[in-house]
Amino acid sequence: MIRKVLFISIALFLVLFTANCNSAETDLSQTYPNPVLLISIDGFMNEYIERNETPNFDRFLADGVQAEYLIPVFPTKTFPTHWTIATGLYTENHGIIANSFYDYELEDRISFGTPESTPNDERWWGGEPIWITAEKQGLTSATFFWPGSEASISGVQSTKWIDYDGSIPNTTRIDSVMTWMNPQGDVRADFGTLYFSFIDSRGHRYGPNSPEVDNAVIEMDEILGYLLEQIEINHLGETINIILTSDHGMAELSDEKLIFLEDMINLDDVDIIDWSPVALIKPEEGKTEKIYNAIKENEQNYNVYLREELPERFRFSNHYRIPEIVMIADVGYTITNRPFYELRGINAATHGYDNLEPEMLTFFAAKGPDFKAGEIVPAFESVHIYELMAHLLNLTPAPNDGNFEEVELLLIRD
Repeated sequence: MIRKVLFISIALFLVLFTANCNSAETDLSQTYPNPVLLISIDGFMNEYIERNETPNFDRFLADGVQAEYLIPVFPTKTFPTHWTIATGLYTENHGIIANSFYDYELEDRISFGTPESTPNDERWWGGEPIWITAEKQGLTSATFFWPGSEASISGVQSTKWIDYDGSIPNTTRIDSVMTWMNPQGDVRADFGTLYFSFIDSRGHRYGPNSPEVDNAVIEMDEILGYLLEQIEINHLGETINIILTSDHGMAELSDEKLIFLEDMINLDDVDIIDWSPVALIKPEEGKTEKIYNAIKENEQNYNVYLREELPERFRFSNHYRIPEIVMIADVGYTITNRPFYELRGINAATHGYDNLEPEMLTFFAAKGPDFKAGEIVPAFESVHIYELMAHLLNLTPAPNDGNFEEVELLLIRD
């Protein structure tokens, strides 16, 4: 009888222990989602792959899902567009209106790349980027470059981050992030970022249709191949979700397509927050109507708006940093003044134009256990990527302008 009771007790213990283990495994799978690596190739377009031999991009796309194209936010400049991807907010809601600008309330300028740079001052950065959402909800993030990633948000930063230094080799960036995301390593980050800018730089200098850009694309293909190798070496091949995207396209410029602002207005009557191809113009008090009318009367190869009259689709009216007058050049045109042009000339190409112009559309692809494979889906706006990443990481999103339903078609559904 004693043996029978002992046997039943042991059996009951094993049943309860097994049930608890299964429950723990379920909890772990919910707590620790597949890691996400977000990668930006600045100034990258679909056509770069289409016209070059890119075996590693081809392999990535065959194993993953690609959008027909990605629609960036307006203006199509590096910092506004990257901050939208990170936060899911339109420009008017996150406040990063250009790559560099003066804030008249803070009485300071945000700038990058100088000893006086201020990108780590969180006063500039509206919204909550995905790496901060992850940290707040118990996950670990590791950002190796992303515009805005140096800043704390509400006093929180990524577990691992680094000040921007463009001289750091691309393979070193990859090695560092892979070490941080290795599930057997010390950090075991759930979310990581990588950022590569050299294709954008060559696009500005030589133009998007140049041999120099094609060579840069082939170089980027080799870097992608190296990344895919390191993913396997670091035990992430079966689990990691990779989002490979960009911020904007690139358009050719011409010395025959110049708009000299001083031909229309007295530049002493205005502050130019940003010049081209979207001129952000703050007139002296009482001179807004005069300045606007003068530019409007000469409206050719550009469109000019009072801030409150900008088309709603730009989502660029409702932030105090946006000045009273916004002047948008047609694609290929440059807004400048003669002294600057005579001193510096113009680049071979640039971006920043209307975000629906074909030259500004950009690239999105993703692969991993949660993504479809070998499919092309309709285009969508970059503002929805934050919601996608929050879903992949099982996070409750911070307030944002995105809509998960717009990107749900990228994912494998049960």
